[in-house]
Amino acid sequence: MNQNVTSMLSRLETRTRQLMLEHDKLKRQLAETKQQLSIQQQLCGHLEEEKRNLEEKYARLKMARMIDMADDDNLKTTRQRINKMIASIDRCLATMKAQ
Repeated sequence: MNQNVTSMLSRLETRTRQLMLEHDKLKRQLAETKQQLSIQQQLCGHLEEEKRNLEEKYARLKMARMIDMADDDNLKTTRQRINKMIASIDRCLATMKAQ
Protein backbone atom coordinates (compact mmCIF):
# COMPACT_ATOMS: atom_id res chain seq x y z
CA MET A 1 0.00 0.00 0.00
CA ASN A 2 2.84 2.36 0.83
CA GLN A 3 4.34 1.68 -2.60
CA ASN A 4 0.98 2.45 -4.20
CA VAL A 5 0.72 5.78 -2.39
CA THR A 6 4.30 6.64 -3.33
CA SER A 7 3.57 5.82 -6.95
CA MET A 8 0.44 7.95 -6.92
CA LEU A 9 2.32 10.85 -5.31
CA SER A 10 5.06 10.55 -7.92
CA ARG A 11 2.52 10.65 -10.76
CA LEU A 12 0.77 13.60 -9.12
CA GLU A 13 4.08 15.42 -8.80
CA THR A 14 4.95 14.69 -12.44
CA ARG A 15 1.55 15.83 -13.63
CA THR A 16 1.80 18.98 -11.51
CA ARG A 17 5.18 19.82 -13.11
CA GLN A 18 3.71 19.24 -16.56
CA LEU A 19 0.81 21.53 -15.76
CA MET A 20 3.18 24.19 -14.42
CA LEU A 21 5.30 23.98 -17.59
CA GLU A 22 2.17 24.20 -19.74
CA HIS A 23 1.01 27.19 -17.66
CA ASP A 24 4.35 28.97 -18.22
CA LYS A 25 4.18 28.23 -21.94
CA LEU A 26 0.65 29.64 -22.16
CA LYS A 27 1.71 32.75 -20.23
CA ARG A 28 4.52 33.36 -22.74
CA GLN A 29 2.12 32.86 -25.65
CA LEU A 30 -0.34 35.29 -24.07
CA ALA A 31 2.39 37.91 -23.63
CA GLU A 32 3.45 37.48 -27.28
CA THR A 33 -0.14 37.71 -28.46
CA LYS A 34 -0.69 40.88 -26.42
CA GLN A 35 2.46 42.39 -27.93
CA GLN A 36 1.32 41.51 -31.45
CA LEU A 37 -2.10 42.98 -30.73
CA SER A 38 -0.50 46.21 -29.54
CA ILE A 39 1.60 46.43 -32.70
CA GLN A 40 -1.44 45.78 -34.89
CA GLN A 41 -3.47 48.42 -33.04
CA GLN A 42 -0.70 50.97 -33.58
CA LEU A 43 -0.53 50.07 -37.26
CA CYS A 44 -4.29 50.38 -37.53
CA GLY A 45 -4.14 53.82 -35.91
CA HIS A 46 -1.46 54.97 -38.36
CA LEU A 47 -3.44 53.64 -41.31
CA GLU A 48 -6.62 55.39 -40.13
CA GLU A 49 -4.70 58.65 -39.79
CA GLU A 50 -3.23 58.21 -43.27
CA LYS A 51 -6.70 57.47 -44.64
CA ARG A 52 -8.06 60.68 -43.08
CA ASN A 53 -5.16 62.65 -44.56
CA LEU A 54 -5.73 61.16 -48.00
CA GLU A 55 -9.47 61.89 -47.81
CA GLU A 56 -8.73 65.51 -46.91
CA LYS A 57 -6.22 65.76 -49.76
CA TYR A 58 -8.76 64.25 -52.16
CA ALA A 59 -11.40 66.76 -51.05
CA ARG A 60 -8.94 69.64 -51.62
CA LEU A 61 -7.98 68.30 -55.05
CA LYS A 62 -11.64 67.91 -55.95
CA MET A 63 -12.32 71.50 -54.89
CA ALA A 64 -9.30 72.74 -56.85
CA ARG A 65 -10.53 70.87 -59.93
CA MET A 66 -13.97 72.42 -59.60
CA ILE A 67 -12.39 75.87 -59.33
CA ASP A 68 -10.16 75.08 -62.30
CA MET A 69 -13.18 74.00 -64.35
CA ALA A 70 -14.96 77.20 -63.41
CA ASP A 71 -11.89 79.14 -64.54
CA ASP A 72 -11.88 77.16 -67.81
CA ASP A 73 -15.49 78.19 -68.47
CA ASN A 74 -14.65 81.80 -67.67
CA LEU A 75 -11.56 81.56 -69.86
CA LYS A 76 -13.60 80.25 -72.81
CA THR A 77 -16.10 83.08 -72.43
CA THR A 78 -13.27 85.61 -72.25
CA ARG A 79 -11.62 84.17 -75.36
CA GLN A 80 -14.90 84.34 -77.28
CA ARG A 81 -15.33 88.00 -76.32
CA ILE A 82 -11.76 88.79 -77.35
CA ASN A 83 -12.26 87.01 -80.69
CA LYS A 84 -15.44 89.03 -81.30
CA MET A 85 -13.57 92.25 -80.51
CA ILE A 86 -10.73 91.30 -82.86
CA ALA A 87 -13.26 90.55 -85.62
CA SER A 88 -14.89 93.92 -85.00
CA ILE A 89 -11.54 95.69 -85.11
CA ASP A 90 -10.66 93.86 -88.35
CA ARG A 91 -13.94 95.07 -89.91
CA CYS A 92 -13.23 98.61 -88.79
CA LEU A 93 -9.72 98.47 -90.26
CA ALA A 94 -11.08 97.03 -93.49
CA THR A 95 -13.65 99.83 -93.66
CA MET A 96 -10.98 102.47 -92.99
CA LYS A 97 -8.74 101.04 -95.72
CA ALA A 98 -11.64 101.05 -98.16
CA GLN A 99 -12.27 104.75 -97.66
